Amino acid sequence: MQLPQFLDVLNAQRRLRPYLSPSTLEETPALGQGIAFKLENTNPTHAFKIRGALNAIIAQADIAQQRGIVAASAGNHAIGVAYGAALAGAQATIVMPLDTPQRKVNGARQHGAHTVLHGAIYDDAEIHAHQLEQEHGWLYISPYNDPYVVAGQGTIALEIFDQRPQVQRLVVPTSGGGLLAGIALAAKHINPGIEVIGVQSIATPAMYNIFYDTDFPQQPTIADGLAGDIEPGAITVPICQKYADKIVLVEEASIIEAIRWAFQQHGWVLEGAAAVGIAAFLSDRIPRQDPENTVIILSGGNIDADKFLKLIQAQSGTSRNGA
Repeated sequence: MQLPQFLDVLNAQRRLRPYLSPSTLEETPALGQGIAFKLENTNPTHAFKIRGALNAIIAQADIAQQRGIVAASAGNHAIGVAYGAALAGAQATIVMPLDTPQRKVNGARQHGAHTVLHGAIYDDAEIHAHQLEQEHGWLYISPYNDPYVVAGQGTIALEIFDQRPQVQRLVVPTSGGGLLAGIALAAKHINPGIEVIGVQSIATPAMYNIFYDTDFPQQPTIADGLAGDIEPGAITVPICQKYADKIVLVEEASIIEAIRWAFQQHGWVLEGAAAVGIAAFLSDRIPRQDPENTVIILSGGNIDADKFLKLIQAQSGTSRNGA
């Protein structure tokens, strides 16, 4: 599989422009001077995943229409694929773990996709999706291990530089690395001196383990969008290793605190995966002042209402010490 280049990100921006408006950049002085949020939770599917999924489908529209689409997802990629398939007039089947938040399952179904709930964890869903790919000849669109998907996610960096040319540091939620790879690839092409930091939960440390040759285990997590391992040979690994500066881990308690903080300070409803960048600052895993011009990616807001209400109503006794 060929690695995406900066030109692929520019082509993705061209493809997506008729369908997606740039997401808002919002200052957050409550977190620190010079720090801003990139509000990917305000996209049509309330998550950044629509960028990569839509780019992959538009670029392969004829194949998608002829063969149909299959994908594995922890939830947000499912909605993005369903949205893109509906625009392209293609049928999509999406495999998600049994414990996928209902809001994400419903989102995929509302855009016309057929959903299959399979397996206890994302890795099980991914294996089953590949089995369906082989059985039916469907076009498989990975949530991260796909050059079109990586390029689509990289359009976020292009927008940030248009909105804030002086940006010096980007903070990116990280799972399989599609978002981190795309943003780091584009950002380093524009400004080789920019710092790009990935953030994972200590419960979902797949890319961290690869980066630092550690062996932290996968555990249950509030950040379901970051769950899962990275399949062998994934293109995101060499891209992240080349362009990302570092990856930090945050505790689950810090993520819960960040979800509450975002709602109390900004009124934003965030899912756990979207809050890890905030958690890294609240727990001092990333310094706030050096450098000051920082953009934190808020990757999505698809969280079940009952889960969100429990989190923000519970007594805040969380630790400020990161992993």
